[in-house]
Amino acid sequence: MQGLSAAASVYGVPVVGGHSNAHSDSEQLSVAIIGRAKRLLTSFDARPGDVLVAAIDLRGRYREPLPNWDASTDRPAERLRADLDILPEIAEAGLCHAAKDISMGGVIGTTMMLAECSHVGAVIDIDAAPRPDNAEPGRWLCETFPSFGFVMAVEPAQVDAVVARFAARDIACAAIGACDSSRRLSLRDGRAKRQIWNFESDPYIACAPARPQRRERESCHA
Repeated sequence: MQGLSAAASVYGVPVVGGHSNAHSDSEQLSVAIIGRAKRLLTSFDARPGDVLVAAIDLRGRYREPLPNWDASTDRPAERLRADLDILPEIAEAGLCHAAKDISMGGVIGTTMMLAECSHVGAVIDIDAAPRPDNAEPGRWLCETFPSFGFVMAVEPAQVDAVVARFAARDIACAAIGACDSSRRLSLRDGRAKRQIWNFESDPYIACAPARPQRRERESCHA
Protein backbone atom coordinates (compact mmCIF):
# COMPACT_ATOMS: atom_id res chain seq x y z
CA MET A 1 0.00 0.00 0.00
CA GLN A 2 2.90 2.35 0.65
CA GLY A 3 4.21 1.63 -2.83
CA LEU A 4 0.81 2.30 -4.42
CA SER A 5 0.52 5.55 -2.51
CA ALA A 6 4.01 6.68 -3.49
CA ALA A 7 3.51 5.86 -7.18
CA ALA A 8 0.11 7.56 -7.26
CA SER A 9 1.67 10.70 -5.82
CA VAL A 10 4.59 10.70 -8.27
CA TYR A 11 2.41 10.22 -11.37
CA GLY A 12 -0.49 12.35 -10.17
CA VAL A 13 -3.00 9.52 -10.40
CA PRO A 14 -5.60 9.11 -7.64
CA VAL A 15 -6.32 5.70 -6.14
CA VAL A 16 -10.11 5.59 -5.86
CA GLY A 17 -10.78 2.02 -4.75
CA GLY A 18 -9.64 -1.57 -4.75
CA HIS A 19 -9.82 -4.81 -2.84
CA SER A 20 -7.64 -7.54 -1.40
CA ASN A 21 -7.99 -11.33 -1.20
CA ALA A 22 -7.47 -12.79 2.24
CA HIS A 23 -7.91 -16.38 1.03
CA SER A 24 -5.15 -16.55 -1.58
CA ASP A 25 -1.85 -18.31 -0.92
CA SER A 26 -0.02 -15.66 -2.98
CA GLU A 27 0.02 -11.88 -3.27
CA GLN A 28 -2.46 -10.49 -5.80
CA LEU A 29 -3.18 -7.09 -7.28
CA SER A 30 -6.08 -6.13 -9.53
CA VAL A 31 -6.14 -2.79 -11.30
CA ALA A 32 -8.84 -0.97 -13.24
CA ILE A 33 -8.02 2.30 -15.01
CA ILE A 34 -10.61 4.91 -15.91
CA GLY A 35 -9.87 7.97 -18.02
CA ARG A 36 -10.45 9.83 -21.26
CA ALA A 37 -8.42 9.78 -24.46
CA LYS A 38 -8.81 11.65 -27.72
CA ARG A 39 -7.11 8.83 -29.62
CA LEU A 40 -5.95 5.43 -28.40
CA LEU A 41 -2.90 3.32 -29.17
CA THR A 42 -4.36 -0.18 -29.17
CA SER A 43 -2.90 -3.67 -29.45
CA PHE A 44 -5.19 -4.48 -32.39
CA ASP A 45 -4.19 -2.01 -35.09
CA ALA A 46 -0.68 -2.94 -36.24
CA ARG A 47 -0.64 -3.43 -40.02
CA PRO A 48 1.60 -5.16 -42.56
CA GLY A 49 4.24 -2.67 -43.63
CA ASP A 50 4.36 -0.87 -40.30
CA VAL A 51 7.79 -0.34 -38.76
CA LEU A 52 8.26 -1.69 -35.23
CA VAL A 53 9.77 0.98 -32.99
CA ALA A 54 10.94 0.37 -29.42
CA ALA A 55 11.34 3.17 -26.86
CA ILE A 56 12.95 2.29 -23.52
CA ASP A 57 14.33 4.44 -20.71
CA LEU A 58 17.80 2.95 -20.21
CA ARG A 59 18.72 5.29 -17.34
CA GLY A 60 18.12 2.66 -14.70
CA ARG A 61 19.25 -0.62 -13.17
CA TYR A 62 18.00 -4.12 -12.50
CA ARG A 63 16.27 -4.76 -9.20
CA GLU A 64 18.28 -7.93 -8.74
CA PRO A 65 17.58 -10.79 -8.72
CA LEU A 66 14.34 -9.80 -10.47
CA PRO A 67 14.18 -8.98 -14.19
CA ASN A 68 12.64 -5.56 -13.50
CA TRP A 69 14.54 -2.61 -15.00
CA ASP A 70 13.96 0.35 -12.67
CA ALA A 71 14.29 3.76 -14.32
CA SER A 72 11.67 5.48 -12.16
CA THR A 73 12.46 5.12 -8.45
CA ASP A 74 13.99 8.31 -7.04
CA ARG A 75 13.54 10.12 -10.36
CA PRO A 76 11.84 13.55 -10.46
CA ALA A 77 8.07 13.27 -10.72
CA GLU A 78 7.95 16.07 -13.29
CA ARG A 79 10.28 14.16 -15.60
CA LEU A 80 8.38 10.89 -15.27
CA ARG A 81 5.05 12.54 -16.03
CA ALA A 82 6.48 14.40 -19.04
CA ASP A 83 7.97 11.16 -20.36
CA LEU A 84 4.56 9.45 -20.25
CA ASP A 85 2.99 12.41 -22.04
CA ILE A 86 4.85 11.40 -25.20
CA LEU A 87 2.44 8.52 -25.84
CA PRO A 88 -0.81 10.54 -26.04
CA GLU A 89 1.08 13.26 -27.94
CA ILE A 90 2.20 10.94 -30.73
CA ALA A 91 -1.24 9.31 -30.84
CA GLU A 92 -3.07 12.61 -31.16
CA ALA A 93 -0.56 13.82 -33.76
CA GLY A 94 -1.30 10.74 -35.87
CA LEU A 95 2.30 9.55 -35.67
CA CYS A 96 1.47 6.10 -34.27
CA HIS A 97 -1.64 3.91 -34.30
CA ALA A 98 -0.74 0.77 -32.32
CA ALA A 99 1.47 0.10 -29.32
CA LYS A 100 1.98 -2.13 -26.32
CA ASP A 101 3.92 -1.54 -23.13
CA ILE A 102 6.86 -3.90 -22.65
CA SER A 103 6.05 -6.38 -19.88
CA MET A 104 7.53 -9.61 -18.49
CA GLY A 105 7.97 -11.07 -21.98
CA GLY A 106 10.57 -8.43 -22.76
CA VAL A 107 10.86 -6.81 -26.17
CA ILE A 108 10.30 -10.09 -28.02
CA GLY A 109 7.36 -11.34 -25.98
CA THR A 110 5.64 -7.97 -26.10
CA THR A 111 6.06 -7.79 -29.88
CA MET A 112 4.50 -11.24 -30.09
CA MET A 113 1.47 -10.06 -28.12
CA LEU A 114 1.08 -7.02 -30.37
CA ALA A 115 1.43 -9.07 -33.54
CA GLU A 116 -0.99 -11.77 -32.42
CA CYS A 117 -3.66 -9.30 -31.34
CA SER A 118 -3.35 -7.45 -34.67
CA HIS A 119 -3.35 -10.65 -36.79
CA VAL A 120 0.01 -9.80 -38.37
CA GLY A 121 3.49 -11.27 -38.45
CA ALA A 122 6.72 -9.53 -37.49
CA VAL A 123 10.46 -9.61 -37.96
CA ILE A 124 12.70 -8.29 -35.16
CA ASP A 125 16.31 -7.26 -35.63
CA ILE A 126 17.68 -8.27 -32.24
CA ASP A 127 20.75 -6.06 -32.58
CA ALA A 128 18.64 -2.95 -33.17
CA ALA A 129 16.68 -3.02 -29.91
CA PRO A 130 17.81 -0.37 -27.39
CA ARG A 131 19.73 -2.10 -24.62
CA PRO A 132 21.96 -1.06 -21.70
CA ASP A 133 25.63 -1.87 -22.19
CA ASN A 134 25.72 -4.15 -19.14
CA ALA A 135 22.53 -6.12 -19.90
CA GLU A 136 22.81 -9.70 -21.17
CA PRO A 137 21.00 -9.80 -24.54
CA GLY A 138 18.86 -12.88 -23.87
CA ARG A 139 17.68 -11.64 -20.50
CA TRP A 140 16.99 -8.18 -21.85
CA LEU A 141 15.05 -9.24 -24.93
CA CYS A 142 13.07 -12.13 -23.43
CA GLU A 143 12.58 -11.38 -19.73
CA THR A 144 13.18 -7.76 -18.79
CA PHE A 145 10.24 -5.62 -17.68
CA PRO A 146 11.32 -1.95 -17.93
CA SER A 147 9.56 0.72 -15.90
CA PHE A 148 9.27 2.71 -19.15
CA GLY A 149 9.23 0.72 -22.36
CA PHE A 150 6.96 0.47 -25.39
CA VAL A 151 6.83 -1.33 -28.73
CA MET A 152 4.97 0.70 -31.35
CA ALA A 153 3.70 0.09 -34.88
CA VAL A 154 4.49 3.15 -36.99
CA GLU A 155 4.07 3.99 -40.65
CA PRO A 156 7.51 4.26 -42.33
CA ALA A 157 7.05 7.97 -43.09
CA GLN A 158 6.46 8.74 -39.39
CA VAL A 159 9.38 6.81 -37.85
CA ASP A 160 11.82 9.72 -37.72
CA ALA A 161 9.26 11.97 -36.05
CA VAL A 162 8.44 9.33 -33.42
CA VAL A 163 12.11 8.66 -32.65
CA ALA A 164 12.73 12.40 -32.34
CA ARG A 165 9.95 12.79 -29.76
CA PHE A 166 11.58 10.24 -27.46
CA ALA A 167 15.13 11.42 -28.16
CA ALA A 168 14.12 14.90 -27.01
CA ARG A 169 13.40 13.34 -23.62
CA ASP A 170 16.68 11.35 -23.60
CA ILE A 171 14.78 8.08 -24.01
CA ALA A 172 16.42 5.47 -26.24
CA CYS A 173 14.28 4.81 -29.30
CA ALA A 174 14.94 2.90 -32.51
CA ALA A 175 13.32 0.98 -35.33
CA ILE A 176 13.73 -2.71 -34.50
CA GLY A 177 11.86 -4.48 -37.29
CA ALA A 178 8.66 -4.53 -39.27
CA CYS A 179 5.19 -6.04 -39.44
CA ASP A 180 4.14 -8.30 -42.32
CA SER A 181 1.20 -10.51 -43.26
CA SER A 182 2.89 -13.83 -42.44
CA ARG A 183 1.30 -14.45 -38.99
CA ARG A 184 4.80 -15.60 -37.96
CA LEU A 185 7.48 -14.09 -35.73
CA SER A 186 11.07 -14.18 -36.96
CA LEU A 187 14.31 -12.91 -35.47
CA ARG A 188 17.12 -11.45 -37.53
CA ASP A 189 20.70 -11.58 -36.27
CA GLY A 190 22.95 -9.91 -38.78
CA ARG A 191 22.13 -11.56 -42.10
CA ALA A 192 20.60 -14.67 -40.53
CA LYS A 193 16.82 -14.84 -40.11
CA ARG A 194 15.03 -17.53 -38.14
CA GLN A 195 11.31 -18.09 -37.58
CA ILE A 196 10.55 -18.78 -33.93
CA TRP A 197 6.73 -18.70 -33.76
CA ASN A 198 3.66 -19.48 -35.84
CA PHE A 199 0.60 -17.73 -34.43
CA GLU A 200 -1.78 -19.71 -36.62
CA SER A 201 -0.72 -23.09 -35.25
CA ASP A 202 0.41 -22.05 -31.77
CA PRO A 203 -1.29 -18.98 -30.25
CA TYR A 204 0.90 -17.10 -27.80
CA ILE A 205 -1.66 -15.51 -25.48
CA ALA A 206 -4.78 -16.80 -27.28
CA CYS A 207 -6.89 -13.71 -26.64
CA ALA A 208 -6.84 -12.06 -30.05
CA PRO A 209 -10.14 -11.38 -31.82
CA ALA A 210 -11.44 -14.39 -33.75
CA ARG A 211 -10.97 -12.51 -37.02
CA PRO A 212 -9.26 -9.27 -38.02
CA GLN A 213 -11.09 -6.19 -36.84
CA ARG A 214 -9.38 -3.22 -38.48
CA ARG A 215 -10.50 0.00 -36.89
CA GLU A 216 -10.32 3.45 -38.40
CA ARG A 217 -7.44 5.36 -36.84
CA GLU A 218 -9.81 8.19 -35.92
CA SER A 219 -11.76 5.81 -33.67
CA CYS A 220 -11.38 6.06 -29.90
CA HIS A 221 -12.58 2.52 -29.18
CA ALA A 222 -10.05 0.08 -27.72
